[in-house]
Amino acid sequence: MLSFLLQTATVAQMTRATAAATTANPFMWYVTRAAAVSSYLTLTTMVLLGITRSLVRIAGSRASWMLDETHQFLAILTAALVALHLLTLILDPLIPFSLLNLLLPIAEPYRPLAVDLGVLGLYALVVVLLSSWLRRYLTHASWRLLHYTGFAVFLLVTLHGIFSGSDSGQPWMVVVYLVASAAVLLLTLFRMLWLPQPQAVRRTPARTR
Repeated sequence: MLSFLLQTATVAQMTRATAAATTANPFMWYVTRAAAVSSYLTLTTMVLLGITRSLVRIAGSRASWMLDETHQFLAILTAALVALHLLTLILDPLIPFSLLNLLLPIAEPYRPLAVDLGVLGLYALVVVLLSSWLRRYLTHASWRLLHYTGFAVFLLVTLHGIFSGSDSGQPWMVVVYLVASAAVLLLTLFRMLWLPQPQAVRRTPARTR
């Protein structure tokens, strides 16, 4: 009798949740999708600027400080958009995400593997952001090693978006993923293969007596 009552209560709860989701306002879902796509675009630009910044520094250009400022601004903007994405997921009644679902890759209510990749990407992004904000307290080698996590962030977020994004099958979103991935890959290969030319040593002419 007790088990029957529990099953009845569970079915009733699921029915109410389904009805609430059916009649819910999809505004939060639209905001979630917009924040996700926007954060992916800013993340891609941030990664590309990071690679470009290293190339500019190797070349000895004095314009690297402009790239530094833009890179840091995009990092803050990306973090804000990701926070908005997570917040709207919690508030959205269409899919019952909890705070625990967004912090731990366990028992995800929607496409578990893809969401798990997003959770791992979130922690990798936190590592990159902290390494930037705490750079003055780290050695250059430690900062550089931690900052390489940015490539893992881009890969995890890209896979997360492809396998979980509701717009990933749309032609325009496919173009976004292809262009972003190709740009990061090509610029990374260029950075790995390009070696700076040694600067010519100025020789002062010998004085004649």
